[in-house]
Amino acid sequence: MFLKNFSIKALSAALILASASGAVFAKSYKGDYKGEACPQPPMLKTGWYLGLQVGYDTYKVRNQVTSPVGSALVANPVLTANDWVGGLMLGYGTMLNNWFYLGGEIFADTSNAEQTFSATAGGTTYTNKFEVNSSYGLGLLPGIKITDSTLTYFRMGWNWANLKTSETLTAAASNNKSETVNGFVFGIGMETLIVDSWSLRGEWDHVAYSGYTTGGGYNTTVSPSNNEYMLGLIYHFG
Repeated sequence: MFLKNFSIKALSAALILASASGAVFAKSYKGDYKGEACPQPPMLKTGWYLGLQVGYDTYKVRNQVTSPVGSALVANPVLTANDWVGGLMLGYGTMLNNWFYLGGEIFADTSNAEQTFSATAGGTTYTNKFEVNSSYGLGLLPGIKITDSTLTYFRMGWNWANLKTSETLTAAASNNKSETVNGFVFGIGMETLIVDSWSLRGEWDHVAYSGYTTGGGYNTTVSPSNNEYMLGLIYHFG
């Protein structure tokens, strides 16, 4: 809970910093002074960019457990798997007019989020461990320019995640199921140019992933979703 609250506060602080930085840059530029040209204020960059992102995953995973390996156990736990996530992004963005931005992006991340659930029935103990390994995806980023150096944007796209469920039952064979699931992602973020070709980004995303069944005599139905809080540092080639 502490880490989740910390990540939300960090994202909020980044968004406030981005907005304030853009406003300060815009306000400080006053044009020519006594006929002399002043340096141009930082401007939003267009073209190709490469970035590093870090953040926090908060997965919610509903497990429909029904009589694994013939036992009398029935359970419907919701696991919360939280941990740090990080990776790389590559994209291209452009201003379509004076205020409307449109970008496209691909990314790949790795995560350490995991959680374990145990239950006992009829003298047997059932254990379920959920793990997140990696995720990747693509997105469309329409945005609105707030100042010459700052924009807010929405994310719409499709994500894939590699997940693993490990199940054990007393006196029965264990079962491991790795599955690549996919789902629609939507989110909102803010980006500001901080110096030269470098910009800072803060973003929140939600993904509702497709479910899967573990099989192997356990046949647990796993239904995951994720709220993700990300900070990104981006280099613009344009």
